[in-house]
Amino acid sequence: MELVFTAIFKKEAEGGYSAFCPELGVASQGETVEEAEANLKEACELYLESAKELGILDKILEEIAAGGGEATPVLTGSVKVKI
Repeated sequence: MELVFTAIFKKEAEGGYSAFCPELGVASQGETVEEAEANLKEACELYLESAKELGILDKILEEIAAGGGEATPVLTGSVKVKI
């Protein structure tokens, strides 16, 4: 299945570019626009693969289609940090 989502790119003051997909709430970055786009594509694919494995992909796609915009976040997690 091939899907098309919005990609928003922003040039960062410290260099490089950030990329954001508002429909999925997924972000990435890269040194060039092309690298940021490739990294965002990979991040979106990983997000959707995880959603499929968890059995919630259909729900995400239905919410996007019904609302015509951002899906309600349904994947949450935690990150362990050391200080």
